[in-house]
Amino acid sequence: MKLRCPACGADISLAEATQAADLQELDKVAAAFGGDWPLVKEYLACFKGKRELKADKLLRLAKEVQEIWHTGRFSSGGAWYEVGRDEFREALKATCNQVTPPLSNHNYLKRVLMAAAEKTSQRRERELRDREDRLMAGGDARPTGPAPLDDRSDDPKWRAQLMELGHAVRRAKTPEAKAEASRRYQEHLKGGAACGDG
Repeated sequence: MKLRCPACGADISLAEATQAADLQELDKVAAAFGGDWPLVKEYLACFKGKRELKADKLLRLAKEVQEIWHTGRFSSGGAWYEVGRDEFREALKATCNQVTPPLSNHNYLKRVLMAAAEKTSQRRERELRDREDRLMAGGDARPTGPAPLDDRSDDPKWRAQLMELGHAVRRAKTPEAKAEASRRYQEHLKGGAACGDG
């Protein structure tokens, strides 16, 4: 089936038109990664065999990585994990350095990301502990954390709840439990619905 290009008037096939649309969409996905696109592009090249990847497959793979990249969440083996952006970058680099192309799916990356999720959990736990220590010392937790504090930080009941939630983060045994405890801690700092959940 032939189509007429609206820009130049040339005849093009449906496949060519679809490929052009996929490449335009891929440009948008690449822009969403910003300065990290070269690293993502290097990872996507690991899927290339003897022939270049078709635009539609490259777009699909890029969107799958983008979903994990922007949400910081992925599932593997029925469990959900959270990974920070810095740890994700390191996982992409490690994957690119360790695999022998061609990859057929994201399973290898997800295995590397599972270890990265544990590093993320440990980093966040350290940040929460540091924040908690500053609060207990009468300091302000605002300089290093995204969650703004208000006058509740002087409330002994609020601080006790914060301490309890901080201990829950440290006691959590699985990445999922740590992520949930961390979420509740952050919500408490923000004054969200988790403040009274204890």
